[in-house]
Amino acid sequence: MTLAFHPLTVADREAVQTVTLHAGRRNCNYTFANLVGWQFWFHTEVCVFADAVVLRFNLEGKRAYMVCTAGNLSDTLIEGLLSDSGGEMTLLGLEDSQVASLSPFSSHLSFLVESRRNQYDYIYRRADLAALRGGLLKAKRNHVNRFLTEHPDFEYRQLTPELFDKCRQLTAIWQERKEESVTIDAERRVMETVFAHWEALGMIGGSIFVDGRMVAFTYGAAVSTDTFDVCVEKADRGVEGAFAIVNQQFAEHLPDQYIYLNREEDMGIPGLRKAKLSYHPEILLSYNMVKLSPVGANRHLSLYLTRMTEEDAPLTVEWMVREYGFDCAEVEDWVQNLHFNWPMSVKATDGKGNMIGLLNMSDYRIEEETPRILVDAPQLLADLNARRYIAVFSFIVAEPWRGTRLNYDMLMSIMPELRARYDFVFIPVMHRLKTHRYWQRWGATEFYRDPESVYYKLELSR
Repeated sequence: MTLAFHPLTVADREAVQTVTLHAGRRNCNYTFANLVGWQFWFHTEVCVFADAVVLRFNLEGKRAYMVCTAGNLSDTLIEGLLSDSGGEMTLLGLEDSQVASLSPFSSHLSFLVESRRNQYDYIYRRADLAALRGGLLKAKRNHVNRFLTEHPDFEYRQLTPELFDKCRQLTAIWQERKEESVTIDAERRVMETVFAHWEALGMIGGSIFVDGRMVAFTYGAAVSTDTFDVCVEKADRGVEGAFAIVNQQFAEHLPDQYIYLNREEDMGIPGLRKAKLSYHPEILLSYNMVKLSPVGANRHLSLYLTRMTEEDAPLTVEWMVREYGFDCAEVEDWVQNLHFNWPMSVKATDGKGNMIGLLNMSDYRIEEETPRILVDAPQLLADLNARRYIAVFSFIVAEPWRGTRLNYDMLMSIMPELRARYDFVFIPVMHRLKTHRYWQRWGATEFYRDPESVYYKLELSR
């Protein structure tokens, strides 16, 4: 099969939604408005079949794909993707069930599967968000009631083009407390694209007015026949309860055909994750990134990368004692006291569930690892601590997997998040270990050394 792609445009809506609206998928990445809005960022291209929509993206300079189909990926489609990608491909946004459906291909394809927790979709019952009944949503109900008490004459208005300028003004207010970034600028561009094609994209929006002034707005579009995707929600942070009321009112005013609201991902932002979980989602829709290649093209055989949790702490102790020969009590003390960043730590297992690699990340400060720097180089320490950083605590690969791409794949699986959150990575390496050249090849530079270790800095700026 030869896949014929073309750049995605608004004109593709009918062909794409003929498949996506009826495929039974609630994945917000299939929302046509999202695809069009972010086309400039991902250089999205599309190929439409009778039963599948194939999207092709530019991901860090390489091709990546997303496929929307009601059933499983067919042999013919897999072969077409492999041919288009040049023999090794990356599939994005696969739900757990879709990953499981790839098992029949394991005889001739190797897999690298990475869970993408930061991209999980939060899906709620629309009626729950509209009514806010029950003890679980009492706090949200209280926020709404407080807003109603303080602003009994508020107005809910359907979002229409004549209100777009007010949306722009409110967005500027919302952004006042946010640091200017490439992402913020991109979001503005997406919003302008949506506004420019509002009717053609089938958008629905709502807004809240207090004393004639817009204090919140939201909008989205259908992702399936029974699920609506809330793409944007903005509010004046100075108005108590503005976010809560626009959330509740929009859910109340949406057409009854929408049973579910997809409020998209939390992007790994702690405050956003807490807020989304506090509404108690009906579904937390999992996503995975899967890399496939013909068996023999590399040494990965059904390799799985997942994020670690505190429950994995004993693994770190066991592996550091076994592989590095450290004292068990010493390692246990490290794990207990050195502020592990479990969500950024990675565990690798093979197709049989055997542990084959660990990448442990930590939020400990440089002076905790090397207190001598406080006396030897206080100005250097001050300069480093003025920047954002995360530390590599341990990087361990099982003997049969050394010399493969496993260490690279573990690090690359978190690299987008590292670049988004930190200025550099702090890497302490004991003199007797053999990983100095590895980090130097990555571009890490030494900034300090003591009798025990060399301390490296890996800059994360693009």
